[in-house]
Amino acid sequence: MGLKKTSIKRNEITIDQAELLAKKLADRPYGQEKTDAFVRTTISLPKQLLLVIEDLALKNKRNGINPKNNSSIIRAALEEYLIKHK
Repeated sequence: MGLKKTSIKRNEITIDQAELLAKKLADRPYGQEKTDAFVRTTISLPKQLLLVIEDLALKNKRNGINPKNNSSIIRAALEEYLIKHK
């Protein structure tokens, strides 16, 4: 008895879709050695401040500039504050 062939059509991926995915994944650290280990923490922020941070992250991501996510923006702000107040 032979295998039954299926007629599943696969979606063709366009070059634009592939480039969009590549840009989306570009800032991920896969395959790179981590020099500083990150640890997870929880903080509470006023809702309005979080909305401003999220808007900035989205704007930066769309423009292809860093920092591109909430954590990176908060890290940068904390580093700047700590340098200023040493």
